[in-house]
Amino acid sequence: MATGSRTSLPTWVLGNGGQARETADLISVCGHDRGGRALEMRGLVDRDDEPRLSEETGALVLGIGLPQVRARVYERFAGAFEFPVVVHPTAVVGASSHLAQGVVISAGCVVTTDVTLGPGTLLNPRVGVGHDSVLGRCCVVNPGANISGGVHLGDEVLVGSGATVLQGLRIGDGAVVGAGAVVTRDVPPGVVVVGVPARPLGRRTDSTEAGDMSRHLPQIRSGSPAKPARPQDES
Repeated sequence: MATGSRTSLPTWVLGNGGQARETADLISVCGHDRGGRALEMRGLVDRDDEPRLSEETGALVLGIGLPQVRARVYERFAGAFEFPVVVHPTAVVGASSHLAQGVVISAGCVVTTDVTLGPGTLLNPRVGVGHDSVLGRCCVVNPGANISGGVHLGDEVLVGSGATVLQGLRIGDGAVVGAGAVVTRDVPPGVVVVGVPARPLGRRTDSTEAGDMSRHLPQIRSGSPAKPARPQDES
């Protein structure tokens, strides 16, 4: 029993939505962190439930799908809790790659050689990350996206489902790559790009950070930039 108490880690998933439930399932499947310690799943907690968390010890795993929110929560609790690295058993991670604390890698991901994943970064299912790529702090890469070799994602970048970032490109801090986009050139910080090839749609706004992408959805679904509104005739 004494040995078990030293090698197991009480673990809470921070979040209360679908991403949190998926993360809890991932922990249940893994059963341990990348260092081999057993993760004792204790349940979900909301990011505003600080009084409850102040009474707990152990580890937190971020169950939040928005990069900017992940970053704020990570900064808020990093001094009080450990953030373990969780890798699904079907994921492939190159031996020379570096995973910072709080990284979560889901089922079917492939992270190849000499990749660096920054603190709090989330790879959703079936993501590919090529050799020598660097993903910054609290990036979120959604299902089926492909990050080619030598790519640099800044902090808090969101890459949509099925998107592709071609080799050697740089995506600036806080940028958003729409679902299904093919990025063929560098993306400045805070810019939203969509389409094939990807073109700027605008800048990430406070509503984008809060998760309200509704004004972008028609363009993201169609894979083309927004067309300017037609001016109304003056009466």
